Amino acid sequence: MQGHIASFSSPIKWIREGLSAIRQAPFGMVSVCIFYVFTMTALGSLPLFGLVLAAFFMPFGTMLVIEGTRDAYQGKQPNYSVLIDLFKDSYKRYRLMRVGVLYAVFILVANYIYIFMAMDEVSQWKIIDGRLDWASVRANFPWSAVIVTVVVYALGQMATWFAPALVTWKNMAVGKSIFYSFFGCLRNWLAILVLLIILFGFSILCALAVIVLLDTLGLGELSIFVLMPIAFFLTTMAYSTIWPMWVDIFGDVSAD
Repeated sequence: MQGHIASFSSPIKWIREGLSAIRQAPFGMVSVCIFYVFTMTALGSLPLFGLVLAAFFMPFGTMLVIEGTRDAYQGKQPNYSVLIDLFKDSYKRYRLMRVGVLYAVFILVANYIYIFMAMDEVSQWKIIDGRLDWASVRANFPWSAVIVTVVVYALGQMATWFAPALVTWKNMAVGKSIFYSFFGCLRNWLAILVLLIILFGFSILCALAVIVLLDTLGLGELSIFVLMPIAFFLTTMAYSTIWPMWVDIFGDVSAD
């Protein structure tokens, strides 16, 4: 299977098609995307093995979002039956769990790298009058730890971003799916970077616009109530781009 190389303008297409899916099934799309984010966050916050549990759920949650977006784009309602179907299929369940194991390895390695590399700088941060002294943080910020951690985390994301769909829809072995996912992202790094910049910039602009508007109207205390649904929408918009991105890079869902 040969992956395609997306054009520089592809991110706009991905966003447009994602918004089309949201428009056709707004509540269904918000439901599956927020469920995925909430479940990952809840599992990740558990003590001891929380990050590992979240990593195990990642491939299944990814398929929930991708299939939900595909269904919405085709005029159908997203539903949670995909999770049941994947867990009932022992062949796919086993492979998706192995993808989750690899994702967990990347997450844990990134975390421990940060802890190890940032230890000296963080130990020099000061607390004055019960508050963190930001001057000491700026003077001892662990830039090297952050950069290395981000690189490791990005490599993990690239290796597992499309792996669940490659396993489920293309019937690939786990190692092969990791390979194609990584190089699919690497070959399209510019388009993906542009997409991330657009989504991040748009999110910041929306948040600032709402805060400034509410402050101007003297309704600043209501910001959280307005920003919450906007955050839900922006999160859904971001995740809705995975399906059109997949189609652009790997084509339809028929197994090779």
